[in-house]
Amino acid sequence: MSNDRHVPVDSILPIGRCCGTALDVVAGELSTIAADLAIVGICSRTPAGAELATAVEGLDHAMHGAIARLRADGIFAGKWGETLFLSSPPAPIKTKGVLLLGLGPTGRSVASHTRRALRSAANQAVRLSGGHAAFAPARLVTSGTRFEAAASTRAILRGIIDVLSAQPGRLERWSFVAPPAEAAVLADEFRMAFALVWEQ
Repeated sequence: MSNDRHVPVDSILPIGRCCGTALDVVAGELSTIAADLAIVGICSRTPAGAELATAVEGLDHAMHGAIARLRADGIFAGKWGETLFLSSPPAPIKTKGVLLLGLGPTGRSVASHTRRALRSAANQAVRLSGGHAAFAPARLVTSGTRFEAAASTRAILRGIIDVLSAQPGRLERWSFVAPPAEAAVLADEFRMAFALVWEQ
């Protein structure tokens, strides 16, 4: 990917507003973002030769390998919509808590499953924080099945909007976290999806 749209760390790229909640993309790492709740998507299996998303690796490193241990011990399997809340994460993590969100098997994303998983995460965000939730999905670099980004982006937003519509005003802000080199492109994807799925 070209870096001609590389944005500075901590840049906030607005997507829109829904039911009193501001949606945006933040350039940076989930492990250092200032929010009430950090949500990280984790797949249930990792194909050979695949590379875990930077968000997962960075957060796991900041948590001294806690996520890897939870996976290895079978405490968190990463099944669709599965969640596990970890309170009082260590520094340098700035959030009050971390929510692990299961995204099922890698490369087999189904829109309805994605929507339900994000609905589960958004419900937890409303219940646990009520302020600012930041989400980074797990993406794997693999030669397997192509990921249909546009359909997945719409499904992600629909899952979140399902909750915001049912509980308006309960969450102040929802951010999608992306590396600075990818944030502008991701913001464009979410703005296009938002225009399609949210009828004001």
